[in-house]
Amino acid sequence: MSTFFKNIVTYVKNLINGDEYISDRTKLGYTIVTLSFIHVLIAIFFFSCENYFLGFYNVGSFALYQGLKELIKKKRYIITIVLTCVEIIIFVLVTSFCIGTIMRFNLYCLALVPGLFYTASTIKDFKGSTLFPFLFSAASMMTFVTSLIFELVHEPLYVVEPSALTHIVEIINVIIVYIMMIIFLLLFTWEMKNNSAALEKRNQQLQQFANRDPLTKLPNRRSMMQVLNVSMHELQRDNAPFSVILGDIDDFKKINDNYGHDAGDKVLVMVANTITSQLRDCDSVCRWGGEEILIIVKGDLEAAKNIAERIRLNISSSKVEHGGQSMRVTMTFGVAQAKAGDRIEHLIQQADNRLYYGKGHGKNQVVDQNV
Repeated sequence: MSTFFKNIVTYVKNLINGDEYISDRTKLGYTIVTLSFIHVLIAIFFFSCENYFLGFYNVGSFALYQGLKELIKKKRYIITIVLTCVEIIIFVLVTSFCIGTIMRFNLYCLALVPGLFYTASTIKDFKGSTLFPFLFSAASMMTFVTSLIFELVHEPLYVVEPSALTHIVEIINVIIVYIMMIIFLLLFTWEMKNNSAALEKRNQQLQQFANRDPLTKLPNRRSMMQVLNVSMHELQRDNAPFSVILGDIDDFKKINDNYGHDAGDKVLVMVANTITSQLRDCDSVCRWGGEEILIIVKGDLEAAKNIAERIRLNISSSKVEHGGQSMRVTMTFGVAQAKAGDRIEHLIQQADNRLYYGKGHGKNQVVDQNV
């Protein structure tokens, strides 16, 4: 039993957090069960009052809802909701004609309205249509007004004298209708909140995909350009120095040719992870393109050179296992410090020139000066 309640608590928490969703079948299933139970109680009440017509009428309503359960199993959701609305409207008209509004059975028309808009907005078969709930809400309002007119111009078929019992039933009906309205409104609010949260989550994921390289999980070139613009602005405004490190994996084409592109992917992931582990929180890194990595260091040329050298040593001492073979790779780096008034393109080009000087003069080194 304790496990059962734990599972319920976990499910409710997941619902609140948006990790679980109530299916259309579950929503309608619980609604039909609730209405069936209400009709059973009403039938018992009328049989106890020896009003057999209304007692058997509610038994028939109960039987109808059992049939609707089968429609739900077949996913005939629209016809299920239509028949439910028709049954409630007819129930209000029949009780109003037979006993008047003395026990407020006509209030069930009011609970129908939020239930209609909730189901039409959340059940996929309706595709967000507002015509259906509007039409049935209008019919519900007309039914409620008709029940009041009946009381004015028509003597009830079964005269019911006010008593403590009728007042108790009246209070119970008011409470049930009020609770049903609150539940539908809360469910509607909760679903809208969860839908908004899910949409926001998806937007964040899309934004992350747009700004990150799917293989290395590093920010991409587009994302890094924003960081470069911010850093250049801070340099000009606050004289906050920053430098860039442009690195390139040595002989990367040979790795792909000799071991395959899967091996090349493993090398890129290893390089990305190694570089990320060596950077401070204030520094940034991205996959600039192909096997090139761009790093932004918050500091002067000397600080950037030290970081590049540390990264170079860590990469050259690392191994990549692939196909039962161990591969070692090296990287060459070009380092440049930004100056006030520099264009970003010029800064990157300066680091690129130093990088390729290093590539042409031995590789596996850090170049921080024009040669």
